[in-house]
Amino acid sequence: MDVSINIDSTVVNYPHNSPFHPDKIYPELENLEYIHIDPSNRIYAMVRQLLIDLKLDEEKIGTKEWNPLSALIQQGEKVVIKPNLVLHHNKGNKNINSVVTHASIIRVIVDYVYIALKGTGKIIIGDAPHGDANFKIIVEQNGLKELVEWYKSIKIDIELIDFRQFIYPRGFDKSIFQEQKGDPLGYIQIDLGNKSLLNNLKGIDRLYGSDYNRNFIVQQHIDGHHKYLISRTIMDADVIISVPKLKTHKKTGITINLKNLVGINGNKNYLAHYRIGSPSKEGDQYPDTKNLLLKLSRFYESFSRDYLLAPNKLSLRYINRFLRIPFILINHLYTSIFKKKIISSGNWSGNDTCWRMCLDLNYILRFSDKNGIIQENTQRKYFCIVDGIIAGEGDGPLTPNEKKCGCVIGGFDPYKVDYVSTYIMGFDPEKIPLIRESMKNSNYGFSSSKLLVFARKNNHLINYKNLNLNFNPHYAWIGKIER
Repeated sequence: MDVSINIDSTVVNYPHNSPFHPDKIYPELENLEYIHIDPSNRIYAMVRQLLIDLKLDEEKIGTKEWNPLSALIQQGEKVVIKPNLVLHHNKGNKNINSVVTHASIIRVIVDYVYIALKGTGKIIIGDAPHGDANFKIIVEQNGLKELVEWYKSIKIDIELIDFRQFIYPRGFDKSIFQEQKGDPLGYIQIDLGNKSLLNNLKGIDRLYGSDYNRNFIVQQHIDGHHKYLISRTIMDADVIISVPKLKTHKKTGITINLKNLVGINGNKNYLAHYRIGSPSKEGDQYPDTKNLLLKLSRFYESFSRDYLLAPNKLSLRYINRFLRIPFILINHLYTSIFKKKIISSGNWSGNDTCWRMCLDLNYILRFSDKNGIIQENTQRKYFCIVDGIIAGEGDGPLTPNEKKCGCVIGGFDPYKVDYVSTYIMGFDPEKIPLIRESMKNSNYGFSSSKLLVFARKNNHLINYKNLNLNFNPHYAWIGKIER
């Protein structure tokens, strides 16, 4: 089975009681001395059923010996669980349930990883959120901090890591970087060279990353070099388990497993997000326009990215504080007159840069060995479970509206899982570059007609092609990706 879907329309909230014990003691859990019961937790049964529907360790299902991850994980291995912990708040809602992966999903995964490891090896949960994200608040709000502390209290070898090398405050001045502990094993710089999907891209000298030092990111992606700074903990892993949130995304249309790997890179300014300017100038920051007001607004945005906020130009950065005011008024005037939201910062369907960066990171995860050398064969095992209990739609990934789906999706191939997930969101996967281009790639391409999908909704087996969760896209993707 390639992909499994489990939807329960009555399970659209997360349990509150960490460490999120199962609703009952299933046969395979009887050997775990630490197991207790929380009848209110219905998430556990949903994820467990997902594993059953994938036909994992099929002959032993229902017995004490059932070990669903036994084909994936061997004793003594290092397993890294990679959730989506992108940001500590959602401006559009009171909580972050539609923004980050919830710990109740992770609890189920850790239990079955522990069963597979048989008390050996190492379990690590880690991510590299936004530079201005408060990691402590994230893991407190989603229950992950308390969950990990509980596992440690019962002597399970588990660690929670913020993979970021630097953090910075939100505001006008992003030159104030704070180096932090980050990955305790450090980082490894990997150069994809001509294997990068950014190679030979027009306007490569116009790249923009995640902070305002454009000179730095351009230097990582010129003259046939395409460098990324990857967490050594990720590179040292034998098994990666991706646990993304099901969400829309302003730069890539959707964010599931393929986009989730942005969090394996320790320094955000290695990541190409878009190119300065419009397509007629070899950029994809925003569409071309003849509207004067919009041209003024976009001139300011491009100019500020190139000059006013560069870390080595402190005086210009202060000038920017004053220049912003008239352009805020211009933007307000434009939206008032034309009743349209302004497209900026590569946040639209014409972004031809960000998906390339995402697929580069997926290539690294699959084919780079522990020393950062690209090999012909895959180097680590992979599994994924998508958290769509409360998903995010609209202005994702940071300020989405809650979409209560009661859905979990799983499989061993992130490309196939993302294809199916995108489809049931109500989008055409082949209209989204991140999915479409991955299908064409000889290293991990696939045919949608050959997908084996097991879909369950409210305990009834259905054809996944009849599912449509009717997600609202980001406003700059409306009319571009729906099926």
